[in-house]
Amino acid sequence: MNIQILLVSYISKNKNLSGFIVPHCKKCGSYKIIKHGKYKHHQRYKCKVCGFRFSFVASDIPRGRIHSIIIKFCLDLYIRVGISLKKLAEKVRHLFKIKISPTAIHKWIKKFKLRYIRINRINIGSVWHADETAIKIKGRIYWLWIVLDRKTRTILSWHISKKRTARDAIKVLDKAKKIAGIPELIITDGLYDYIEGIRKVFGGRLRRKIHIRKVGAAFGLNSIIERLNREIKRRIKWFGSFQSLERARIFIERWVEMYNTQKFT
Repeated sequence: MNIQILLVSYISKNKNLSGFIVPHCKKCGSYKIIKHGKYKHHQRYKCKVCGFRFSFVASDIPRGRIHSIIIKFCLDLYIRVGISLKKLAEKVRHLFKIKISPTAIHKWIKKFKLRYIRINRINIGSVWHADETAIKIKGRIYWLWIVLDRKTRTILSWHISKKRTARDAIKVLDKAKKIAGIPELIITDGLYDYIEGIRKVFGGRLRRKIHIRKVGAAFGLNSIIERLNREIKRRIKWFGSFQSLERARIFIERWVEMYNTQKFT
């Protein structure tokens, strides 16, 4: 999804968006206004055209300065489209006439979450896919582990690690087990650590063969999760490398929320 599509979507849903986000005179409708003191913690303005004085609350969030629609717009644009925080701040200033910093947008990303979707065990299928892909944090290679349900295409769990070890495989598989129970089949690539991870997490309680080592499965049994990995790489290609492990985790968490939400809406 590109910027133009998101803009058309938001404008169609909120036709009077600029009318209640950007201060304007309530009497003559002019945007030529100046600040004129405060009243009960609300900013007051004075119209330079007709002289009318009025209060204006730009945010629907308690003690907030920015409307929640703009925050939601920034989160959607950052997660779905390849755009940096600096470029996103410029877009907000151009579209909504509001000056914000890239740091403020990053704080929104940390604080606000998309609509949470509870994964229903009943709908989860019996076949899972597990894979890991390389991402960069401060120029160093880290590994993003993902477990995906084949039936619903839901991301069951994820994990970021410095190395590819059996301990990391155990962590990501154990998270998926706690959320969705025990599958009948797990399809992975040729990484040996998955064998140890599956043995430790699931033991002998599975109904049939649980592990298929398929080396180079980009177009084979594991193609579903390989396509998902390519989509993640396409999104983070814009900034090349995360600046910290915390930022990488925050972004992946929001991206997974967005991805899973789309599956249920």
